[in-house]
Amino acid sequence: MATYRRPPTMAKAAQFDDAFVGEKPSMAPSMAHLNLTEELRGSTLSLNKRSMVLDEDRFEEQFLRCNICKDRFRNDSLPRMLPCHHSFCQKCIDHLYRLASEQRQSYSSSIRPLASSAVSINCPTCRSNFVATDETIRRLPTDHRVVQLMDFVHHTDRYTVTFCSKHSLQPLNFFCEPCIKPVCRDCTVLDHKEADGHLVMDLEEALAKYTPVLDNAITELDAESICMEEKRIALESVTKTIDKVKVDLLGQVKACMTRMRELIDEREKALEAKVYQEVEKERAKLTEKSEMLESRREVLNQQANKLKTAKDDSNVEEMFRIHQEVREYRAGPPIRIREVDDGLMTSFLLNTRDEAMLASRIGSFGDVTTKVETTSSRMKTSVKPFVYRSSSFR
Repeated sequence: MATYRRPPTMAKAAQFDDAFVGEKPSMAPSMAHLNLTEELRGSTLSLNKRSMVLDEDRFEEQFLRCNICKDRFRNDSLPRMLPCHHSFCQKCIDHLYRLASEQRQSYSSSIRPLASSAVSINCPTCRSNFVATDETIRRLPTDHRVVQLMDFVHHTDRYTVTFCSKHSLQPLNFFCEPCIKPVCRDCTVLDHKEADGHLVMDLEEALAKYTPVLDNAITELDAESICMEEKRIALESVTKTIDKVKVDLLGQVKACMTRMRELIDEREKALEAKVYQEVEKERAKLTEKSEMLESRREVLNQQANKLKTAKDDSNVEEMFRIHQEVREYRAGPPIRIREVDDGLMTSFLLNTRDEAMLASRIGSFGDVTTKVETTSSRMKTSVKPFVYRSSSFR
């Protein structure tokens, strides 16, 4: 990863207060100053026409941070330049002066400098020595070279460049449509040649073309996730209805068996067992469907979050990889829940038939059967299933 910086069309220097007071120190340019000035002069004409790739951390460490405390220069902590043209923050320069003053106080009076407040300070970078007083320390000039660099960085657009994993230091500037994959310049020559049927376009053009597709995919994922949650809630309501049906059905069984208690004690137990068995079997089916919906919803949420993160990070390769996974995952038929989509549910009833006729056949009296009926009108979640059209990405 590296930082891609696009210089602004008109980079206007920030108007920092000049800290020069009184007589300025010698401004004879150092070699570093001359080299930097020459580089800036040589690139002035091309700033509006070129972009640059640089290591932002290294650039900041070398030019925009105090070499002593490593804090970054700011508008309220501007770089101050020593006579040797090396710059540090005012706090660190004051600290150097204070240490030199304390060391001077430790000397015997016979070897102290004649000037009562003058001390000798060594530059931490080049070890150049200069004599300073409290007055000269306060009058150190602002290093406007660094100020200009601070302003340049502040007014410069930047974004992350992803390099090709196959070809070292080659940025992913192109996109192969058939392969649905960002590629570098070397890839277009070696592995994704148009002569072999690969259709390569500029990466920015591909982003402009497919960003709406990705946004639509995220919208569909979010919408389907909401649909799954609504179905799960509706299914919970159906499950509660099944519990009520079970209670009512057991009441019917009890009422019938009470009239024939002496003859049908054995059969009553069998029927109760059948009720529990059938209802629990149906409950298990509903629970399984609910778990299936929840599982699919979690997967959809994870995919949507990954796709959002990759899109926010401008990680193009990850975006299209996740998008491919989404297409493959959703290629199958949509989940249909009969109790919700079709409004049909499995219920139970007690078939008593002719009690008088069956009194002599009590051993086989009664049965628990199932029936399908329309779900409650309160559950109107007849949402059409989402069909993910993978061809839209072509």
